Amino acid sequence: MSIENWYSPLPEMGILAVSGKDAAKFLQGQATCDILGLPPGQTSLGALCTAKGRAIAVFRVLRAEDKIYLLLPTEILETVKKRLRMYILRDDVKIDDETWGWTIFGLFGEKSAEALQILGLPLLTQENEAEGQESFYTQFYAIRIPDASNPRFLTLVDAEKTAGMCRFLDVHGLFRCGPSRWTLEDIRAGLPSISAATVEEFVPQMLNLDLVGGISFKKGCYTGQEIIARAHYLGSLKRRMVRLTGIGEPIPKAGDSLQAEGHDGPSPGMSVCSAPDEEGGFELLAVVSTSLLEGGEAVFQTTGGIGLALSKLPYPIPYINDRVT
Repeated sequence: MSIENWYSPLPEMGILAVSGKDAAKFLQGQATCDILGLPPGQTSLGALCTAKGRAIAVFRVLRAEDKIYLLLPTEILETVKKRLRMYILRDDVKIDDETWGWTIFGLFGEKSAEALQILGLPLLTQENEAEGQESFYTQFYAIRIPDASNPRFLTLVDAEKTAGMCRFLDVHGLFRCGPSRWTLEDIRAGLPSISAATVEEFVPQMLNLDLVGGISFKKGCYTGQEIIARAHYLGSLKRRMVRLTGIGEPIPKAGDSLQAEGHDGPSPGMSVCSAPDEEGGFELLAVVSTSLLEGGEAVFQTTGGIGLALSKLPYPIPYINDRVT
């Protein structure tokens, strides 16, 4: 069933708060995106990597007045917190899990934009634009998220106001959906994620982070930067993230291997994330070998034999988008 205006609480998304006078400088030395250069009222995707350039997390960064929030899956949040704390040394930095104090909502459709304006926020028209305010929801933030069709937003609401927010959205014409509906829209927008099953599996460019503004090649050094820069400037990337669709069960999970017709040897692809669609099928993002696409359209399959069709993403990918109808 297609629903034009809906919302969903996103309990699988957590919030890591980084504070202290050295917080921005500290994250600048860890993240692929330009934390110091992030303009007020803007957010960005980014990644935290190992020294070998392998992504341990993909996050969305939001700079508040006295903290920097990293939005990322709860299942890897503790791992990321421990990893970041290893690098603090003498910096004036605190890193805390503040998921408990917030409820994160995903909002979709024209009525979601109208609802945010009723709450007193200005109309957010640009992708990655953010606004916050203090109101009867105490601290409240909204972020315009890239989309493939209708407007959509992430909102951070005081956890004590969760029930009130749900009632407000119900009254203003938004239908409540499950979190998988938000994942489906992330897939269609080509926005990657890292789960516990895919930690250290990918270089950020394999996840197309360079194509969605999640990597700065102009900032200074950060953990993993040498490998990431080499892949960029030498053109040595052999895998890219694509969108695939299929019909059948089971739906591939993050970290599941993919197969390709006529391909022998190591697995040519790995699932990044997946979600059921509105028509009884499913969609997924997967990192696949680009060599299989250079000579024609490869036919990918799940390990259970379900055929997977290439589908377009809203941004161009070398060797891939021009082969998708």
